[in-house]
Amino acid sequence: MTSRTSSPRTRIALVALALLLGLVLLVTQLVRWQVVQRNEFVPASGKGSVALASGQTRGQDRGAITDINGVPLAFDTFRWEVWIEPRLTPKGSELALAGELVELLGPTLSLTPDELVRALQEHEPGIVMLTRQGSQAAGETIAGWKRLDIGAKALPVRYYPQGSLAAHLLGFVNGEPRAYYGVEERYDGYLRSMSSSFFSSYPENQAFYRQLPEGWREVLPSHVGQDLVLTIDRRLQYITERVLSEAIGQYQAKSGTIIVMNPRTGAILAMASLPAYDPNQYGATNTQVLADPAISRQYEPGSVFKIVTMAAGIDAGVITPDTVLTDTLSIEVGDRQIYNSNRRSYGPVTVREALVLSLNIPTAQVALELEEARFYQYIQRFGFGQLTEIDLANEGPGAVKAPGDKLWSRSDLATNAFGQGLAVTPLQMAAATCVIANGGLLVRPHVVDTMVFRGRLAQPDTTPVRRVIRPAAAEAVTDMMISVIEDGSSAARVPGYTVAGKTGTAQVAIEGGYHPTATIHSFVGFVPAEEPAFVALVKLDEPKAYPWADGTAAPTFARLSSQLLPVLRVAPEGIAHRP
Repeated sequence: MTSRTSSPRTRIALVALALLLGLVLLVTQLVRWQVVQRNEFVPASGKGSVALASGQTRGQDRGAITDINGVPLAFDTFRWEVWIEPRLTPKGSELALAGELVELLGPTLSLTPDELVRALQEHEPGIVMLTRQGSQAAGETIAGWKRLDIGAKALPVRYYPQGSLAAHLLGFVNGEPRAYYGVEERYDGYLRSMSSSFFSSYPENQAFYRQLPEGWREVLPSHVGQDLVLTIDRRLQYITERVLSEAIGQYQAKSGTIIVMNPRTGAILAMASLPAYDPNQYGATNTQVLADPAISRQYEPGSVFKIVTMAAGIDAGVITPDTVLTDTLSIEVGDRQIYNSNRRSYGPVTVREALVLSLNIPTAQVALELEEARFYQYIQRFGFGQLTEIDLANEGPGAVKAPGDKLWSRSDLATNAFGQGLAVTPLQMAAATCVIANGGLLVRPHVVDTMVFRGRLAQPDTTPVRRVIRPAAAEAVTDMMISVIEDGSSAARVPGYTVAGKTGTAQVAIEGGYHPTATIHSFVGFVPAEEPAFVALVKLDEPKAYPWADGTAAPTFARLSSQLLPVLRVAPEGIAHRP
């Protein structure tokens, strides 16, 4: 049997056919890469994938952040990178093209018009970057030309339309993009787009979004579909920042913080610290200003802490508001002599009078009655020396020495009672005041009201963390704090409302002791006292215009409250203050 083999002509034909098919495939791929999908492979600025012509980018977008009424606080906008490849520009079109580019890109153009014309006419190989800050309109126009010699790429840029409003609370996102501080850092993983499929499934979620509050629907959903609605109200935040700014100026303070909280839920209604910054211009900001002092800067609270000591004593049953204590000129505790701030002695006083007069010695006596174990147990139950677990990045825990610690001594039991020798954050002090305002419960502060996630809503658990004191004890301390305002710190009064509060003037701790003149003035309070609309803490750092908090922080609280209450639609009680 003979074998049949292919003729040389047949083999040559098969090889030629294979080569032809390979050439066709190669040409097809080149056309796809260089024409159809060119923008996906051209490296403007040397890294990153290129945006679609619609202006949306892959994998770096972030969801929107709004206030409680849907007012936008942070969202993505786009800056456009535009470049040219002069070697691909058709001969004779250089001048016309340069004119159009100058008109579209204007002041963002990185070349002068003459340099642009020269680059186009020289037809050198390579890419010439024209701008990295092109506007949305210019970028979309240029991308729509679909020219081989011009490329345009849209990159998301985080934009904060309210400028410096709530800057510390929001944080910022840099150009990498990487989130720092505040909500942006704490919720970074949630806000970043996980895929580009949201809009493909959006039609089936439209009914859900139509059910959102009207104000929210104007902004939400973002194109990412992973958005946050905060507890703060832009109006309350603006008032709070304005009042704080005026107080810092009027009392010549170095800086300051105000926190406004809902005492029943822990929702932050406003939170401001100054000096602040514009998150749109984070690069031009002193880095020391970026961290949020309200949650990260600890200080000795001074006499505002006396409400905690009195609450512990009343709850434990060792005192009542009418218990009589003897205020002497001084007492010795451990290795330290304890005095009142004015170095005066008042003799027999009730616990209520001791709080109104802000006496150190009777307050220390309450801590001594509680003894070490119970006193520090209450301190811990109020949340001091530990994180509040607010949903913001970079919170600090404060600092509380306790028996058994290397640096603790028995004198700390007395000084801690009136807010000296321990450190708190403003938020911890505000949250502790909420315990008294709401009937004895520790609530967890939070700034996110709702997570709006692709057709679903998620809200924080506002269940109280724990019961700290009995309702009766909270009521008794509230009544004593009303006496503080009515019989002592009258500058904190708000016409038409009953106010409960306490001032504090604390020395500034420095290495080896205390600053000889610098002080921190603070006020904590709530209004109306019986059914509080909010708890507010006012803290002014090193004011120079007046030596005591009842002349600085207390009237600041009154001005703040008188402006917040009408916005919150809290009707006046029509009470008559005691003269």
